[in-house]
Amino acid sequence: MNKAATEFIVLGCRAGSPGEGAAASGYLIRSNGKTILLDCGPGIVLELTQRGLADPLDAVIITHAHADHCADLVALAYHRLFPVARAPLPLWSTSSVGHMLKALDEVFGIPTLPALANPLSHAFDFRPITPGGTFCAADLTVEAMATAHPTPTFAVRFPELGLVYTADGALTDALVTFAQSAALLVAECTYLTADSYDLNGHGHMSAAQVGQLASRAGARRLLLTHFATCAEAQRSAQIVAEHFAGEVETAQPGMCMNL
Repeated sequence: MNKAATEFIVLGCRAGSPGEGAAASGYLIRSNGKTILLDCGPGIVLELTQRGLADPLDAVIITHAHADHCADLVALAYHRLFPVARAPLPLWSTSSVGHMLKALDEVFGIPTLPALANPLSHAFDFRPITPGGTFCAADLTVEAMATAHPTPTFAVRFPELGLVYTADGALTDALVTFAQSAALLVAECTYLTADSYDLNGHGHMSAAQVGQLASRAGARRLLLTHFATCAEAQRSAQIVAEHFAGEVETAQPGMCMNL
């Protein structure tokens, strides 16, 4: 594989909701002429359309059924079906996301337009992820690992690219093993500190914990994302650097990193 032709693009990096000029969670992986959308939180479809990247998608991976990672699937379905219907996109995710897609069809279906009668079912070819399993998306091998999060959630690793995305989840030994030797570790950094938060129960990481994860995993580069507020991103990076000696960057919409 020609790694020089592979890009990781940040579309959104906010936790919870869009804000501060940034959409919620969403990223693109462009490799060998194909494009994977990784998570699709609120604001992501606008980012895709503004950049001319909504139509050439080849696959979608949704890490879990929290709104800041999947709510724009409705908008993406409408975009792909109206005014001209496109072929269904393969969509890999947890079974809980599959149930959610069926429920959204009941809420947002338009019976008078055949293509939009069941928009999520028509726009996406749902394929469930198996815990600890491996699948192929847009000609790339993808490994999935269940994370410590209140709803079924998967971190993903692209071994051919050296890319690991934590999605949401607490710091665990299993996550350290999964991220081992990542060329690029994209890690949620939801909270500046752990003060007043039960991060294990809540299933998120503080800046210090992200630094510990990257250091223990021996990651080469670290990209921080999923900020509760983007205003704290640079301070988060400073705290991370106290625990991790490698390259640290903070996600911003439009950022493109070569793999």
